Amino acid sequence: MKVLYCILDNRFGGPHRRAHGIALRLRKQGIETLFLTGRKTDDVWQPPGTTVFHLKHIQCFQRRWPLWNLLRFIVWLPWSVYKIRRVIRSQGIDIVHIDGVTNFVPSLAARLTRRPIVWLYNDHLVGPLKRLLRPLLTAFSTVVLVQGEKLKEIRTGDNPKLHAKTTVLHSCVELGRFNPAEYSGRQKEQLRRELGIPDDCAVIGTVGNVNRFKGCAYFIQAAREIKEVHGSVKFLIVGRQLDTDPGYWEQLQQLTRENGLEDDIIYTGFREDIAAVMAILDVFVLASILESCPLVVLEAMAMRVPVVATDIGAVSELIIDGQTGTVVPAHDASALAEAALAYLKMPVTERAGITQAARQRVETEFSADRIAQQQEHIYKTLF
Repeated sequence: MKVLYCILDNRFGGPHRRAHGIALRLRKQGIETLFLTGRKTDDVWQPPGTTVFHLKHIQCFQRRWPLWNLLRFIVWLPWSVYKIRRVIRSQGIDIVHIDGVTNFVPSLAARLTRRPIVWLYNDHLVGPLKRLLRPLLTAFSTVVLVQGEKLKEIRTGDNPKLHAKTTVLHSCVELGRFNPAEYSGRQKEQLRRELGIPDDCAVIGTVGNVNRFKGCAYFIQAAREIKEVHGSVKFLIVGRQLDTDPGYWEQLQQLTRENGLEDDIIYTGFREDIAAVMAILDVFVLASILESCPLVVLEAMAMRVPVVATDIGAVSELIIDGQTGTVVPAHDASALAEAALAYLKMPVTERAGITQAARQRVETEFSADRIAQQQEHIYKTLF
């Protein structure tokens, strides 16, 4: 069996890491995964031993120059569909797996070649986009995936046909890669020195591309409140600065200055060593205001880092509040600060009990092996 997995964004991130990890496991079961990505930038994601096709002009909706991009998209649409059809036929693709409803061009090619479509509905569609794209999703998809029970009800509960073909498949973690035992005290010390973090400082961090949905402004505001109570602490914002929204980056720099945190917040930029970064954290914070099933929450849990996360998307299905982490309301910097401070003040044995329970929960419910088995079952039901 061959699967064409389509991801709109070519910039490496959580969806790529998850999809590739699952693909490696499915290969052992005789399922070969090829990838198709868009090409927003010159970055080319090309994991070793994996076939990846990159195609420009398949993104219909963009924040920068939206009208110009839409016109360009329409002009290139026939060629884009033709190219994807050719990939499907020449590579002997059996199933087209699409990540994101706004990534609808592959669905047109799959429909024309009569391939079943597994479509991950992880977008936050509103207004005209929802009215335009959900009927397409309903009509073209063979199976629709969402990453949480709550998301299934929110996104498909008002559409019986869409709801009937929707199944839940959570995100997952490669436990071997995110293993706290792999990081020695010396490795942690070296990374702290690299980032300019003194030995006596606690470290609180967040991970994700720096965009408005990640709630970085709330993280900064929470950092100020934490700093007022616990003076010896540094804050990491780990993620790529997006050139699609330069104004937001400037807003964050201004907010950092206004809160007097220029020496306390470290913007690391994009890093591939996320597990190593998490190994030096005393608390991980997800301040997002919009998410589906954030992979970084599971990664932090796997690394036995105390997690504070906003109650969005499937977060409350990943974390058992008070037992494997802390869930707080979104848009509330004070709640983030209070929960993070509670972990800094917590006795070591109590904190260790929570983080061990978190690791066990990931091993039991959200390992890549488990989710790969579920995904394999979904594929095989199509034949």
